[in-house]
Amino acid sequence: MVDKENIPSEEILNEKWDKCISNFLVKTGIGLSVGIIASALIFRKRTWPIAMSTGFGIGVAYADCQRTFVPTPIPGVRIVKAYKNIISDES
Repeated sequence: MVDKENIPSEEILNEKWDKCISNFLVKTGIGLSVGIIASALIFRKRTWPIAMSTGFGIGVAYADCQRTFVPTPIPGVRIVKAYKNIISDES
């Protein structure tokens, strides 16, 4: 098992980017699919539902990615650093 203190920062950054890119692809694809279905079934084959729902997917993915890289703008969340146990186990 890898200790969290020994993980290089580049690997953490790569994991965050991978999560953001996959999240972007999934949510944009879902938005596009919902837009196509809504356009075909409800709005008589107009194009604006496709553009709007794809935009919603991109916006949600962007907001999630922003929370991944900068977690402080979330209302009501406080970032607290974890401190090592100062007292040794030999007592």
